[in-house]
Amino acid sequence: MSDDALLEAFERYATAAGAQVTTVPDASAAAAAIAGLADGSVTLTGAVLERYPALGAALEQAGLRTVVAEQVEAEEGLTRQDVAVRLSGGTAVVLGRAGVAETGSVVLADDAMAPRLAGMLADVCVALLPEGAIVRDLDAAGTLIADLDRAGHRYVSLVTGPSRTADIERVLTIGVQGPKALHIIVLTGEAT
Repeated sequence: MSDDALLEAFERYATAAGAQVTTVPDASAAAAAIAGLADGSVTLTGAVLERYPALGAALEQAGLRTVVAEQVEAEEGLTRQDVAVRLSGGTAVVLGRAGVAETGSVVLADDAMAPRLAGMLADVCVALLPEGAIVRDLDAAGTLIADLDRAGHRYVSLVTGPSRTADIERVLTIGVQGPKALHIIVLTGEAT
């Protein structure tokens, strides 16, 4: 399957699951897209800043205050609950390690609790995904997940759309156990 066909299938299934998918050519265009989603501040993970070092400055230039999840966790005197409260709500930007064309899912892998919490506790989760990281199916994703585990990533998950549940009187509710919105920004000029 060609890269274009993988992206098209990924976008179709991700959208069907309730995610919003935006394609941009590079990190500066991603910053502009994030600025349009965020309200005042944004939490970034260290993995995002490692992959896209200029993103934080571009977001601040767009008028947003940036917070790094790992720096919140490292603040002296904060309990785990304090960290969770500080990372709750707002907009968080996480790094998608892969996208799965077959399901529209994003593979997330973090090394510490704070970046994991940022993606789970934000009202709006933005996953940056290099186009070259989109794989065909769950078998390929499973191989990647095993590789991520061997590399020491402690928190690995497969995310498909925003959080949703129908446990309460069979009424669909969005955002109860995770983000209310999932935005996936695919960087088309990026390999894995």
